[in-house]
This record gives sequence, C-alpha cells and structure tokens, in this order.
Amino acid sequence: MKKHRILWIIILFAFATVLFFSNDFGLIDVEKEAIITAVAIDNEDGKYSVTVQIAVPEATSTSAQNTKTQITGKGDTIGGAIKNTGDVSGWFPQLAFCNLIIIGNSLCSTDIIKVLDFFAKTLRVQDSAQIVLADNSARELLEKTTPLDNISSFAIQKILFKNPGFDTDVATNDIKTFCAGYYDLSGSSFMPIVKVLDFNAKQENSNGSSSQGQQGSNGQQSSSDGSSGGGSEDKGKNFFDASTTALFLKGIKVGELNEAQTHAFNFLWRNVKGTTLSVNYSGANEIERYLLKVLRCNTKTKLKADDKGIKMKVEVDIYCKIADHNSGDHNANLSNNKPLPNDLIEQTENILKNNFNDLFKVSKQTNCDFLQIRQRLYRFGHKYYERYQKDCLDLVKPEISVRISGQK
Repeated sequence: MKKHRILWIIILFAFATVLFFSNDFGLIDVEKEAIITAVAIDNEDGKYSVTVQIAVPEATSTSAQNTKTQITGKGDTIGGAIKNTGDVSGWFPQLAFCNLIIIGNSLCSTDIIKVLDFFAKTLRVQDSAQIVLADNSARELLEKTTPLDNISSFAIQKILFKNPGFDTDVATNDIKTFCAGYYDLSGSSFMPIVKVLDFNAKQENSNGSSSQGQQGSNGQQSSSDGSSGGGSEDKGKNFFDASTTALFLKGIKVGELNEAQTHAFNFLWRNVKGTTLSVNYSGANEIERYLLKVLRCNTKTKLKADDKGIKMKVEVDIYCKIADHNSGDHNANLSNNKPLPNDLIEQTENILKNNFNDLFKVSKQTNCDFLQIRQRLYRFGHKYYERYQKDCLDLVKPEISVRISGQK
C-alpha cells in the first residue's frame, strides 16, 4: 500500500511538471493580456463609461520608451464596462497591476460606493489601489500628457506617493480605507481632487497640437499616444495638482478642503517630516517671508465625553528650522543655525491653530465626520454614545494646542 502511494505521488508530480512546462496552466495567452495601469470612470447617458489605460511595451534597439493606449467601454455595471473593453479590443483586461482609480466629477451626485464596491470585492484589484476624483472628466484626465512621463497615470501617482522630504500636501486614500469609512459609524470618507495645471495652453493651441483618437464602433473609443525619436510629437504641457480634498457623506460629495485645510488634516493623521510651512510676518521694517522645514512632528488627539458635552484635544508639537527667508539681514545669522524669532513662532502657531479649527467647522457644516469624532465617541465614550451620537459634530468643542520650537 505504501509503495502504491509513493508511485501515485511520483505520477502526479510528473504530470504537474509536464503541465507547467507546457504552459497549460495559463488560462489566457500572455500576448493577449492588457496590463492596466489606471481605470477612469464616468457617467455617460445613464451608463458607466470606463476608460482603461494600458502600458504597451515597445522597447527597441533605438528607443526604450513605452507607449500608452486608452480603451473605453460602456456598461450598466462597472464589471460589465470593464469586460466590454476586452470585447472590443480582444485583450484580456489584467487589473492586478492597477494602482489608480479615477472617479469622474459626473458621479459625485450619486452614491459612489456603487462604483467602488466592485473594486473592493473583486480579488483582481489590490485593496491598496489609490482613488482620486477628477476635477472634470476622468477620461480626459487620462488623456493628458506631461513633459516628464509618457503615461499620465504614472505622473499622477508620483504626486500621490511622495517620498519623505516633499511637502505632505495630498490627502491620499485607497479603496480599502474609503470603503471602511463608508460602512463605519460615520459613513464619511475623502479622496484627493486631481486638477490639470496647463501652463502653456496658448502655445499648444497655436501649434495645433491635440491628442489623437480613433472612434470605434458601438460608441467605443480607443486612443494611443507615443513618443518618437524625431521629437515632432507633442510631449504635453500639463502638470497635475492634488492639494485639495473632496469630502463624502454616504458616498455623496458634500464639500471640499482647500490647500491649507488639507495640509492641516495631514498634520493630524500622517507623517509630515520634511514638509514646509510658508509664513509671512511683519518684521522691523518690512514684511519678511520665511520658509520653515518640519524636522519632527508629534501629534496627539484625545476625545473626552461627559455630562457637560464633548471635547476633543489636539496637541501638535513641531520642531522645525528655517529653510529660507528674504529678510534684509546679510550677516552671519544667515547660517543654517539661525534660531526662530519669537514673533515668527507665535504667528505660525496661530496660523496652524486657525487651520485646525477650520477642519472642525467644515466637518460641522458638511456633516461629514472625516475627523472620526463619532467613531472615537463610540470607542472611548461609549457611555454617552446614545446621548450624543446624532449631534456629536455640532456639540464637539475642539481644544487646539500647537507648540513650535526650533534651534536655540
């Protein structure tokens, strides 16, 4: 009996080896798979219009650059629209490498979870894929080109995933976190708004440059943008900005955070080491402009509920140094060891306090609990949850403490 068992194991191992080397395990030919880098979703005529951006490797002996291709499909569901992109192209849409999902502005007035549920539940897309809101059309955002990247989705991801040392001015969010915020007690979440910064629109119009596209049958569209060695093709004059944030309540957009408020929001929940603070204050003879670099930031938040109401304490301790300034002081004090003036410290603290207080005001005005006050009340003040949970955003009183220190 033992000999037969060993024999069957050997036979199964040999059979699996034959299948492996003959590639019979592959359900789809690799040459027919489309590696999708980004998905853009819009609402057109009551249907979902999904545009996928595909990275097409075309490296040759004379050029090592890749081109991009957009394919658009429509459907009554997100899954159906993505499947339609494969039907019209003959390429199987591979979503395992998709790190960016762009939501069109046309979907803001409806429950956006209807769109994201597909990506949250399917195993074809990783939960860490970033979601952003396009200022206008999501498809048009993918069609924009930049002078630094041939593929627009890569350019957008660069401003979302900034390395330490850059300004922490983008409130990034992924599929998992957004859906978790939607289904928890607050029902609130957020995502960055991506806008196009066109610095040379007039020059583009005068040169007559435009993106090339081809209209397919049944309302499907595909386009391809590449670069050639001759340099005659448009390299793109667009850059992207994601320093504003969209707020969602029950999947519907209810407000926005401006640049200063987004920056303050990141101070509460993210590592802001390396970010900068630009401060103008009145010096002895003129308005002096300082650029402060944050070297260390410790943030503590605590919610306390009692019979008198709800208080949320926010303590921010920042250690920074002067990175640059334009004062008229041209002596040895311009070294890197120049201490922070007391007036500058006081004004910077007041600016940050006002920005933190603005976050609570926006939360109250929009009824969007992006600060997770209701969730904190449930966890740390459960005794008063039933009493305050409906009006907790109106009742909460912030106590902001900001301490800035620098080189002595």
